[in-house]
Amino acid sequence: MVNQVEMGRLIRQARERISMSQEDFALAAGKDQRAMSEYENGKRKIPATELANFAAILNVPISYFYEGDFQIDALDQMMLSEFHKLPTLEARQAALRIVRIFSTTLHKHISAD
Repeated sequence: MVNQVEMGRLIRQARERISMSQEDFALAAGKDQRAMSEYENGKRKIPATELANFAAILNVPISYFYEGDFQIDALDQMMLSEFHKLPTLEARQAALRIVRIFSTTLHKHISAD
């Protein structure tokens, strides 16, 4: 079982991997920056209900919080690089919605075959 301090370290590591500021992460998660700092420093317990949201924002599978590190291949890195070139948080959120729609549609199409 991962403790609070380890969970905070994993969150910080994932956030820094995508070059997201703590302030931007807080904004995307609908939290204040102080709460995010307390989560990352292990001073505040992270509600389990928030983990899926944090994983989506940080572009990690939810299992990352329980299993630790994961590998990013070259294609993932290229997509992440392009994603971070988008000028605003709103643009990134729109791009994420588009990718999710594409993924869902593709999955449904493949499943129908």
